[in-house]
Amino acid sequence: MRVTIRQSLHPFISNKAQELGINDHAEVVNFLLLQILQNSMLAQTQPSASQNTQ
Repeated sequence: MRVTIRQSLHPFISNKAQELGINDHAEVVNFLLLQILQNSMLAQTQPSASQNTQ
């Protein structure tokens, strides 16, 4: 798969790469996508606030 990163996101990706100690920006994008996926899965497994009050 090929992904194009908008130029406005380049500084963010570069900073994240330095933070993670990764030289490959594609790996940073993979890492961020996995984080989104994990957070999405966690949100689906946790009861919502409206379910907690009933």
